[in-house]
Amino acid sequence: MSKYLRIASYAVLVIAAQSANAKSTIGGIIFTNSYIDKNEVSGKDDRTQFVSELANNSRFRVRWSNEDNVGMYVELGLRDDNGTRVRHAYGQWEINEHWQILAGKTSTPFSPLNPSVAMVRNSGQSVGNTNPSRQSQIRLTRKFANRKGAIAISFSDPNGGPKLEDAITGDALGDRESDVPRIDIGAAFTNFNWQIFPSVFYSDQSYTNIMGSGSDDSVTSWGASLGVKRGFGSVILSAEYGAGENWGNTRMSTSGSSAGDNAGVFTFARNGATAIADNDNRGGWVDLGFRFKHGETKGVIHVIAGELSSEVDDLGIEYNSSMIGVSVPIDLPWIARGFRIRPEVFIFDDDRTPSQLDGGQDSKQTIAGVQLQYTF
Repeated sequence: MSKYLRIASYAVLVIAAQSANAKSTIGGIIFTNSYIDKNEVSGKDDRTQFVSELANNSRFRVRWSNEDNVGMYVELGLRDDNGTRVRHAYGQWEINEHWQILAGKTSTPFSPLNPSVAMVRNSGQSVGNTNPSRQSQIRLTRKFANRKGAIAISFSDPNGGPKLEDAITGDALGDRESDVPRIDIGAAFTNFNWQIFPSVFYSDQSYTNIMGSGSDDSVTSWGASLGVKRGFGSVILSAEYGAGENWGNTRMSTSGSSAGDNAGVFTFARNGATAIADNDNRGGWVDLGFRFKHGETKGVIHVIAGELSSEVDDLGIEYNSSMIGVSVPIDLPWIARGFRIRPEVFIFDDDRTPSQLDGGQDSKQTIAGVQLQYTF
């Protein structure tokens, strides 16, 4: 048994020993993906394979709270490749009906929505979703009266992303430093049956002990995002769009595509010094859902499209990574409570400019299969 599972087991025993006033829940979800995966790369033969795997977002979770409105939440990811990992681990104090303080690892208030993509590039990561990833943070939340929404601000470690390399020597540009935290601010408003989610973040890094005289020595990462949700009878609309700079130089869930893997600044030689070229990042997605029900069977047909782009104007470099597809989660309580089946078909495209070192090599991935979900 891994150390994380042992810790979780001890947590369960502690929870069981609490007083009658304490509240606790324990549960988890197992996802198993089975699909055909076809990859097409320009200039190479197509490659198709059948994949069956435990999804790496399978999880074990524990929630606990006491009579003083203090609680904690722990969620461990279950993986068959390198064991377990911490997805969420935080404590929170509901000071009163309006104020909450949270400390620990979880998602920040920036760009809170996710499209219903499950098997490959979960939640649209790197192909439209501008997810900030889960980070250790301190967060203060103000809740509005009558469930009209909330606003939150978080402070987290700004030292994410790869260290920069000197464009001339190939060595590390210098020693990275940052004297202010990354700041994320997000809000949620409900009005006229619409849910609106504006948010921003800002992060700054500097480099000291740079060898080249006159070299650029700082990187600023920022983003602004707007999300919306609305139901129209059996139709559900959700969408989100974000834009900013240098997302690859701070903690963001963007890996897995050409636009996401190349979302940070580029260094280049200029007049015998190292210059830093900013990267403009844009991402957005639309998820249109159609609810259906037949007897005890119910589900949603999600039609989803999205795109993430990273563009360096100074160097003429541009990456575009997109998705389009259908995901249909179906609950089958008449077979077994907690059982869900989700057919999915998606196409993921990577387009690159010819000016890049790889010759502008494009790629396309098509997946078609089904995910089985067991929730307890």
